[in-house]
Parts: sequence; structure tokens; C-alpha cells
Amino acid sequence: MQKTYSLALGWWAARWIAHIWVIKYLEEKNIIINEIAWTSMWAIIWACFAIGKTSEEMTQIIKDIKFLKLIDLNFKESIISWDKVYKMLENIFWDLLIENTLIPLKIVATNLESWEKHIFTSWKIIDAVRASINLPTIFKPFEINWIKYLDWWLNSNLPILELNWNDIIAVSVVRENNKEIIYSHKVFLWIKFKTSFWKYNYQILKKTISIVMRNNEDFCMTLAQNSWKNIILIKPDVWDYEYYDFIKYDEISKKGYEEIKDFKF
Repeated sequence: MQKTYSLALGWWAARWIAHIWVIKYLEEKNIIINEIAWTSMWAIIWACFAIGKTSEEMTQIIKDIKFLKLIDLNFKESIISWDKVYKMLENIFWDLLIENTLIPLKIVATNLESWEKHIFTSWKIIDAVRASINLPTIFKPFEINWIKYLDWWLNSNLPILELNWNDIIAVSVVRENNKEIIYSHKVFLWIKFKTSFWKYNYQILKKTISIVMRNNEDFCMTLAQNSWKNIILIKPDVWDYEYYDFIKYDEISKKGYEEIKDFKF
């Protein structure tokens, strides 16, 4: 009898593109997925998977997205307006409902008033995705039924605990090389130059956020394992890619395949 799995997907800016070729592998091996949980930006990819789109179709969606053109500066209530992003989501999902997808979905967001997580298992896909990919200060909190929602990644970047089944494939894209160094200097022609204020602090911020994400992922996995869940952790080697490397979608997506193909299901 063929085994079935649930999926928990981790986020981190452009690195979530690695999930596309994870799907490619699942398609090739005819691995049955009975449930999906995620939060934040990769919700777009896995919602596509849940409604029946193939990895090839999702790759084309990424190719067609002009990421810079989606940036609509606002500065009134947030840095970026949601108008262009919402229009893009409408073109992908129309009025489809979560409860009507081929694979059951759990889209996780944060209730801004209560600080508690909210799991969308019904509602319009486009609105639930919009609530889940809502980065604080970058985008204005999205409101559904007079409740405002934000991203859930600070609390649970890898939503394993939200899944009901015991056999879980979890994909994390924040497992950086432990030997990574934050450079305060750079060398050019054997001359040492001090790294700029902005680049140095960018490195620190990048590392800090990754530490928060990795720690909350580890905490969730420990709780899940203590509840006798069997977790297969996939860790694509995407640490060298920056938050904004969306144009490197081809390289990043293949990293997911390179990692998952070594596992036996």
C-alpha cells in the first residue's frame, strides 16, 4: 500500500521558489499528499498545487511575474500597497474556495488583535493567501470580517503542529551553512576595506531573522516528534540566495529537487 504524507512548508523570501521542484519530485514519484499547511509568501505556490496545477505550470507563473512591477509604494499605512499583488492573485485563483481544493489546505495567519494564530480551512483562497503573506510594516494588515491579519512566520515558520496526519514532509529553507561568517571587512587587491554600514547591518539582520525562524521551526519539530509524528525534513541548499533573488527562480527551484531526491519514500 502506497504511503501518504502531509506537507509543512517553510518560508524565507525568494527561497520559497525551491518548493516548486519539490512538487516536481512528488509528481514524478506519484507520492500522495493528503494535507498541506503553510504560512507567508509560498502560500501562492502550494495553493496552486492544491487546486491541481503542475510544477511546470507553476514555473511558468513565476517566469511571468514581473516582481519589480508589483512594487506599488504607498507610505500612508504601509510601504507597499496591495493593489497590484491582489490583481495578480485574482488572475491565478479567481473566486476559488479553500474547501473546494483537490488537496485539503491549512493557510495560517496571525490575528492582529488577539496575537493568536488563525487557520483558514474555508474562505476564498485569494483572501486567505493575502492574509498569510502579510509582512508587518511592508504591507497593510488585511481585514476579513472586521479582523486584521498578519503573517504567522515569527511564531511558526514551519507549521507542522497544524497538521493532523503523523507522516509529514517538512521543507525548510532557513537551514544556513553553520560556517557562515558576517564580514566586517572585504579584501580587494590585497587591501582590506571596511564593509559599508548598510551591508554590514544587512548581514546582521539577515542572520538574526534566520535564527528566529530556525529556532521556532526546531521548537515545532520537537513538539511534533514528542507527539509521535514522523517528520522527514527537507533542507534545500539555498542559503547563498538573497531575499530579492526572484529572477534566479530557475537555479533556486532546482535546489529543492536536488535535496528531496536523496530521500526514500
